[in-house]
Amino acid sequence: MAERVTSILSDIRDEATRLAEAVVSLGMSARLIGGLAIWLRCPSVRDGAFERSYDDMDFAISAAAATRFKALLITQGYLPDQFFNGLHGATRLYFGEPAGRWSIDIVIDELVMSHKLDLRGRLDGPSPTITLADLLLTKLQVWEINRKDLGDTLCLLADHALAEDDADVEGISLPRVRAVLGKDWGFSHTVLRNTRKVAELWSQEPLPEATHDVAAQIASLEQAIEDAPKSRAWRLRSRVGERVRWYETPEEVKH
Repeated sequence: MAERVTSILSDIRDEATRLAEAVVSLGMSARLIGGLAIWLRCPSVRDGAFERSYDDMDFAISAAAATRFKALLITQGYLPDQFFNGLHGATRLYFGEPAGRWSIDIVIDELVMSHKLDLRGRLDGPSPTITLADLLLTKLQVWEINRKDLGDTLCLLADHALAEDDADVEGISLPRVRAVLGKDWGFSHTVLRNTRKVAELWSQEPLPEATHDVAAQIASLEQAIEDAPKSRAWRLRSRVGERVRWYETPEEVKH
């Protein structure tokens, strides 16, 4: 079990950074996801039109890392939701900050929302967050996407270049995007629907100091998705199209 090193920090952003860096240093297959992962990787989201508050933090961990990750949180003072974890512990975990200031939601091996994103084998490496491509996919897979997710996506594309090298830590891996979306027509369809919304938001609220032109980034991203080799399952499902619902609308899990 990890030793208690420091007390919980007062700002959730600093605390998320501390925990995310701790799991890297401890060699755990666990990485920060969600809005705070975007905050950590994207300067554009920290002030201006898309700055926002954060009420919780999210991690993705491997099943093999679950025991160590739970032990780490407990040594840091976090409180497990025993009932929730007993009921859902194979796929999700939930911990609370002792003063009730925020919570930590944890998914195991995969993120299942409107679509399923398998993260097995992708929860290591030098970054304290999941890869930028996976971050992008976690945001664009949301069927009922809101301004927060659109803003996070816009800032991610404004701050980081698309890359053809999956090992490029600071690039958004197009091979990863192609590999995921070329297998799943529904996921691909939702992503393309949402990229149009991001482009519309960029046209209305561009960031003057952005490193990259988001409209150009989206055009390149959409072309990469279009050019991705498609699986037989993708092609068969595409024939059905929107006649059958292609996304899930998961209910909020109560704690």
